[in-house]
Amino acid sequence: MKKLNLILLGLLICLGHGLMAQKSTPFADKTANVDKINVKFDFPAEGRTSKKGSGYSANVDLLNPKPKKVALVSFYLYDPASGKASTKHGAAATTYSAAVWRTADALAQTHVDGFYEKSIEPLIAGFKEYGIDLLTPDKFLDTEEKKDFFYGFNQESGKKEKTKRTQIGAYVQATASTIKICPYDEGYRPFFVVNEPLSNSMLSNFVNMGVFGANRKMTSSLGYELTKGLDVDAVVVCFIVTRKPKKNKEDYVVDAVSLFMFGPNPKADGPDDKNRGQFYCGTRYFAKQLEFANAKSGVTSYDYMGNVMTALSKKMGNWVINKAKK
Repeated sequence: MKKLNLILLGLLICLGHGLMAQKSTPFADKTANVDKINVKFDFPAEGRTSKKGSGYSANVDLLNPKPKKVALVSFYLYDPASGKASTKHGAAATTYSAAVWRTADALAQTHVDGFYEKSIEPLIAGFKEYGIDLLTPDKFLDTEEKKDFFYGFNQESGKKEKTKRTQIGAYVQATASTIKICPYDEGYRPFFVVNEPLSNSMLSNFVNMGVFGANRKMTSSLGYELTKGLDVDAVVVCFIVTRKPKKNKEDYVVDAVSLFMFGPNPKADGPDDKNRGQFYCGTRYFAKQLEFANAKSGVTSYDYMGNVMTALSKKMGNWVINKAKK
């Protein structure tokens, strides 16, 4: 009888763990149906109708042939930090404080590995629907020369990357480093595309501006030099913005997910042209701080990030190949 009771207890514990694993999260609830994921275009109007290849945003009608072999050069989790400033008035004095924090390195690695496992195949499949082969590093780094070129490549940009964020209060300030971390041992590099704002990604910063105001140094560096060196038609950068909204709670949210494609300017005259590379397309999902990890419940779920990648890649593929807005 004692042995039977122990067996029943073990079954109940396993069942409890199973129910916990099945418990959903706000992120999973919002992204469970791929057809209801609202993806926005993320590129500027500048250049998209030019017949001469001017501007840093491409007119995809000029892409002939269309990009078919595309390298996924960058996939990373990006926590740009969260911050808070406060003032307290006491009987004897006023106290000022400021704090900035972000996801710990080891935990960020766990998060990006989890998201990557759930999303890489749907990301590849989404592009495949439009005849685009999205190549991971194990596919496009097929020679030692390409490996040396890729890992030694020095990206240029007219925008300065912010690697530290500062929260300023009255008379005090606090600073924390940001983090960009790639899936473990998959070969990606965390190329800089845009500085996410402190504490909360905002839709108004991106729509109709394109990667927060792209620049010719960046588009030519990624779109031309990197693309040509890897012998592909275009390159793609993907990143997931996550944050820890409260300093003293181990809860984590997805703030936004972005996908950007860069490639050669089809109308560039030669190596001296300052506009050799262009911004082909960007797509972005604003999650508005949807929680995927909760300390109290003990639930962490990376489910349905694949649906987000499907929505992002299909919208991008449909624009680049068909110039379709929907």
